[in-house]
Amino acid sequence: MKVITRFAPSPTGYLHIGGVRTALFNYVFAKKFKGTFLVRIEDTDKERSKPEYIEAIMEGLDWLGLNSDQKPIKQSERFDVYKEEAFKLVKADKAYEDDGAIRLKINKDGSTLVKDLVYGDIEFPNKELDDLVILRSDESPTYHFCNVIDDNYQNVTHIIRGEDHLPNTPKQIQIVNALGYKGFEYVHLPLVLGEDRKRLSKRHAATDLMSYRQEGYLPEALLNMLAKLGWSNTTEDIFDLEKLIEIFEVQDIQKAGAVFDIERLNFVNQAHIANMKIDFLKQELDSFNKKNGFSLDDHHDGEYLLELCKGSANNLSEISLFIKPFLLDFDDYNSEDFDKHLKNSEAVIDYFKNNLNKLETWTEESIEKVIEAAKNDLSLPMPKIGLPLRVALLGRAKSPQLNSTIYLIEKEKVIERLSKALEIITEH
Repeated sequence: MKVITRFAPSPTGYLHIGGVRTALFNYVFAKKFKGTFLVRIEDTDKERSKPEYIEAIMEGLDWLGLNSDQKPIKQSERFDVYKEEAFKLVKADKAYEDDGAIRLKINKDGSTLVKDLVYGDIEFPNKELDDLVILRSDESPTYHFCNVIDDNYQNVTHIIRGEDHLPNTPKQIQIVNALGYKGFEYVHLPLVLGEDRKRLSKRHAATDLMSYRQEGYLPEALLNMLAKLGWSNTTEDIFDLEKLIEIFEVQDIQKAGAVFDIERLNFVNQAHIANMKIDFLKQELDSFNKKNGFSLDDHHDGEYLLELCKGSANNLSEISLFIKPFLLDFDDYNSEDFDKHLKNSEAVIDYFKNNLNKLETWTEESIEKVIEAAKNDLSLPMPKIGLPLRVALLGRAKSPQLNSTIYLIEKEKVIERLSKALEIITEH
């Protein structure tokens, strides 16, 4: 049997984190068995479905690398099929018309068994099921009806979706039986929760996928982190999609809800950034730098600057802001750093202004000699030298090692900033 899975988003909003996790597990399961991964647009809600949401969903999946193996179908283009199938059921006395709508007849005796690969066998008493509306009075199909028809039409073998769909499953099995289909395997995933263990919402974190892209999270980091939400059979924290496909097993999916933790995502994102080749990272960072008004191509040693600064922040947006004062003037000093480190360090700043200005070559080695001389000449420990200089040169106390920090700012700019710092110290 060839494995075929599908991700079937409704384009009534943007692709959210829970949906991404569902798409990922469908993709990985299909690829694990060299099967087919499909995307289907469930746009039967005429009022709320928007073309821009379809475009955003497809763009998001493309960015993540979770591409459909076939051209996605849209349910809005298949209304004739659903209508035809509904009236076939009426003709076969398996459904009936009611106020212009069509309802499926449900035998209230016995129960419907859902065999789920995560939650096991679950029986739902049929007496709790209403006669389902499968076609509304305006001839639009209901979710359950077209969902089953399309899964059968596309030869889907495994339906992998969130646990919140579990109560829908007995209703869909009733439709499967009425239509004479052979049915599907079911895999329900634990819900993605916020830190308070309630369903993830905007009050916990951004839920829209593309907001993470805009902040500079890497697609491979998001997939890595989401894979660990409700699944685990590895002690490895950092892995790529190829590795995940290799080690993924359905039996390792957990039943308990999985907590989305932004700090965890930051850790995973930092690790993936650290593993990137510097030229590729530079390329990924370009759009963020452009937004901040600079380009690393304009720096005298841009790739080295990036190499030293790439571990300084959680995402590309933050890395770009961290790098910015190496190329562009900053507006203000961090007030706490100024008061703690710079305000009473006039001697240090004056020493470095004079001695750095004398350098004929601008290298880490020549700058290091000035730093070593300063420790002796000023009789100060390294923090009393390094911290005031960092604040004077970058507006903050955090930066790479001191000789590298100074080297990575142009000499003229260093002298200019040290002079400005002396003026401000005098004013205070």
